[in-house]
Amino acid sequence: MVKVIADTNIWINYFKHGLHVNEIRALLEQQCLVTNDVIMAELLPIIIHDKKEDLADLLNALERIPVFVNWNGLIDAQQKCLKNGYNKIGLLDLMILQTAIEHSLEIFSVDKHFQAMAKIFKVKLHKPQ
Repeated sequence: MVKVIADTNIWINYFKHGLHVNEIRALLEQQCLVTNDVIMAELLPIIIHDKKEDLADLLNALERIPVFVNWNGLIDAQQKCLKNGYNKIGLLDLMILQTAIEHSLEIFSVDKHFQAMAKIFKVKLHKPQ
């Protein structure tokens, strides 16, 4: 079974607006939803600040895929993005992309940057069922 990494925007939509609930539940039930330290660093501070321990527990229970930052790879990825007309891809998105490529993960995201990067790189976007 392919593992899926949900981008920060999916989690924010899930926690704040109740979006993607069925898909997140399905991925959790299938035990194929994973995270990494980049996503955790983006989400946990505000969740802890807001005293939402149940949400922190949910995230902390997920398998964490290690992040190895290949800086030359990030530079190359940014150059490919620029060459293809995408000039506002953030470093954190590139790190999530790099993790997905290295670990053969699907990316669950509605962010236009990931939609664009999927066209350039060998990465599959998760399509909700």
